[in-house]
Amino acid sequence: MTTDALYWYGSIFLWLFFTGIGLPPVPEEAGILYAAGVHALHPEALWPFCWLACGVGIVAADCVLYGVGRQFGPRLFEFRWVQKVLSAERRQRLEGRFHNHGMKLLVMARFMPPLRTGIFLIAGAARYSFVKFLLADLVYAVVGVGALFFGGSFVLDLVHRVGYQAIWFAVVPLVGYGLYRYYRYLKKRELGAAPPVSVLQSPAGDVPEGQPAMNPGGAVAAMKEAKAALKD
Repeated sequence: MTTDALYWYGSIFLWLFFTGIGLPPVPEEAGILYAAGVHALHPEALWPFCWLACGVGIVAADCVLYGVGRQFGPRLFEFRWVQKVLSAERRQRLEGRFHNHGMKLLVMARFMPPLRTGIFLIAGAARYSFVKFLLADLVYAVVGVGALFFGGSFVLDLVHRVGYQAIWFAVVPLVGYGLYRYYRYLKKRELGAAPPVSVLQSPAGDVPEGQPAMNPGGAVAAMKEAKAALKD
C-alpha cells in the first residue's frame, strides 16, 4: 500500500466523518461520490479500501452523535444550535415513535439528510439500544454506501473513457438537477403525522386571552346529545 493510497483513504474517511457530524453541513452522499471519483481516477486507490473508508467514516460520525445524545440526555435539546437542527415539534413527534419504530426510523434517516443528525441525537438521548443502532448503521454502510459508491464509480469511469468534456455537458447538470429535485422532495415531506391539537385549542387557534377555555352555555345541549347517543 503506497503513501499516496493512504492519503486518499484518509481523505475519504475525514470527509465522511466531519460531514457526518455536520462540519460543514454537506450531504454525505457527496463524500461517497468523492470516494468513487478517487477510485476511478487513481489506480493506486483500491476499491475495497475506498468503500471501507466511506463506511468507517459514516459509522464513526453516527456513533459520535449517538454518544453526545446519550451523554447529555434530554437537556441536550435545550441548546439553541440543536433546536436549529431539530425543532421541538419535530423532536416530540419522533420521540413518540422511536421506541416502537426505532430501526425503521434509523434506516429512513439515512435517506433524509435534514433528519439524520437529529435522529441520531435522539437515539442516544432516549438510550436506544446501541447494538440495534450500530446494526442499522452497518447495514447502510454495506448496502447503501456500496450501491452509491459502485454506481458513482461506474459513471465516472464511463466519463473518463468518453472524455472529461462530458462532465460539464451531461453529468454535472444531471446530478445538479437530481439533487435539486431530491431536496425539494425532502423539504415537503414530514416524517409522521401532524401533532394532535391541544384539548385547550380549537381548530381556529388558541383560546383568546381573557376568554374561557370551555363554553358552559353548551353543556346542557351536549348532555342531551350524549344521553340520546347512549340510548341508541
